[in-house]
Amino acid sequence: MSRGCGSCPGLGVARSPHPPRLSRRSLRSLRVAGARGTRGSRTTRSPVPPAAAGSHTLSLVADRKVDALEVEPGAGAVAPSSIRFEALAVPTFRWYWIFSWVSSTGDGMENVIRNVLVYQLAGPTAPFWLGMMVFAHWVPFTFFSLYGGVLADRYDNRKVQIVAQLLLMAAAVAIAAVTIGGVVTTWWLFGLLLLHGFAGAIGGPAQQTLIHSMVGPSKLLSAVSLNSTARQFSQVIGPAVAGFIVVAFGPGWGFLINALTFVPLLLFLAFVRVRPLAARSTTPIRAALRDGLRFVRGRPYIAALIGVEMLGVIFLGHTFNSFLVLFAHDVLHVDDLGYSFLLVGSGIGAVAAAFYLAYARDRRHSGRFIVGAAMAEMLAILVFAFSTNYAASFLLLVVVGASAVLTQSLTNTKIQLSAPNDIRGRVMGAYTFGTQGMRVLNGPLLGGAAIVFGAPMAVAGAAAVVFAGLAAILARVPQLKQDR
Repeated sequence: MSRGCGSCPGLGVARSPHPPRLSRRSLRSLRVAGARGTRGSRTTRSPVPPAAAGSHTLSLVADRKVDALEVEPGAGAVAPSSIRFEALAVPTFRWYWIFSWVSSTGDGMENVIRNVLVYQLAGPTAPFWLGMMVFAHWVPFTFFSLYGGVLADRYDNRKVQIVAQLLLMAAAVAIAAVTIGGVVTTWWLFGLLLLHGFAGAIGGPAQQTLIHSMVGPSKLLSAVSLNSTARQFSQVIGPAVAGFIVVAFGPGWGFLINALTFVPLLLFLAFVRVRPLAARSTTPIRAALRDGLRFVRGRPYIAALIGVEMLGVIFLGHTFNSFLVLFAHDVLHVDDLGYSFLLVGSGIGAVAAAFYLAYARDRRHSGRFIVGAAMAEMLAILVFAFSTNYAASFLLLVVVGASAVLTQSLTNTKIQLSAPNDIRGRVMGAYTFGTQGMRVLNGPLLGGAAIVFGAPMAVAGAAAVVFAGLAAILARVPQLKQDR
């Protein structure tokens, strides 16, 4: 925090050779203030791996100065001791979070409506087409997320986000138009999801670094967990609203409402100004890509954290969420409204995880804790695959939602804090590639397995494979067992 740093050594501040004598009462007040000022300070400085020495040493030194002073990011925030959700004390982030939550709620509506529409259009081949929709959405991440990281380091993250949001809104309007016009087919949905995925790929890394610039390193975990919770909690509001809209007005109007949810965030991004944490990169694109990949490859801790999330997205990923409509109708025997409220479970779990992270913000969660959360998620999915009881399935999805937020929030935060400011966008591009670009595989894999073995057996088998892989990563990467 900037408060109290005026006397910090090494920051170029003149110090009197004869400091004034202080009374006992003054000394006691200073001790109390110092204790409050250093609370939670362990996360304000990025860990410096041995391999970080060299080309990034100066960048890391610069990072520490920015992290300690926090001049622009987080400006206007109250002291962290007075609020648990620290990032919400930053006005810029607070409004960004609210408008992003509105947009995510619309996205949650679209996901449910689209899955129901595919189920109706495809008939017996619905499992295959649900998998292909996942493929269409995520294949652009495979090809463009690394370039999205380069864009995040080269250009104004706010402007990159505006372009991405405009493309997402265009895709939403087009889906609404063909559905209301009565010409929608599975191929229409497939093509427009390609555009949706491209927008997400180029905008994802910029979104992560923009949030970091808004709140600063000390509030990053709070911001990431709140952002992840907003996405998960959109599964509470979005699907519930979608269920009523589909019944009352039809899917086309639901898609149109989703398009309108982009407007508040776009207007906010058009007027807000956020100072970046580092100067824009001018390195040629190919060289910039190589630098980012070399940085990640040289740090087993970062690579392992990416691997923890990547395993889950390869074998389960978004396809598992798409398959919930199959479990709802064919296993639990509930209607579309029952399916919509089944998703509420994961949203409740996400909120619970966010409260945990808010009240355990001073804990140094090790990599082993992150892997344990990912394992808990896989166990819950494995049991869910065989559940035929609606209440039990609901509770299991609570565990899935909580574990997912813990894993994603802690992984994202630790990776960002481990990367220098001047290369953070490319590191997050690699993270996006591993955690979202690899989702292109789970659609055909899980969708094909569901056709051959049925959705429950396919999901159970995938969860078991991921659980075994997580255990192997924990055993082979000793850095994960250390607090960072």
